[in-house]
Amino acid sequence: MTNNLPEPDDAPWINLTPQEVEELRYNKQNLTEYGKEKIRALMEEYHKQNRKPTLYELLEEWVDYGNFAKSKDVIVNEILNVVKSWLPPQHETNDYQWNRCIQMMKDKLR
Repeated sequence: MTNNLPEPDDAPWINLTPQEVEELRYNKQNLTEYGKEKIRALMEEYHKQNRKPTLYELLEEWVDYGNFAKSKDVIVNEILNVVKSWLPPQHETNDYQWNRCIQMMKDKLR
């Protein structure tokens, strides 16, 4: 009959003391928490860099750089264009009612 237990060189953990096992468990937990924190930070940074600006941010930028010497009609049309560009696009995978709602909002802007 063969012995199915690993040799100590193949499985060094079988010769660990209970204290060493606890230390390894503690270190594993710390590494797991560290990894979670790093992944969370990377995801937050990614979302900050890749998120679409809010309508408020777009209008704020337009106010900062807009030319207010233009006629009232031109200014209003520029604002409407900012809002229209901010609205989500229609897409074939969207629900019909969603697409209809988006189109209605765009139509009502003019």
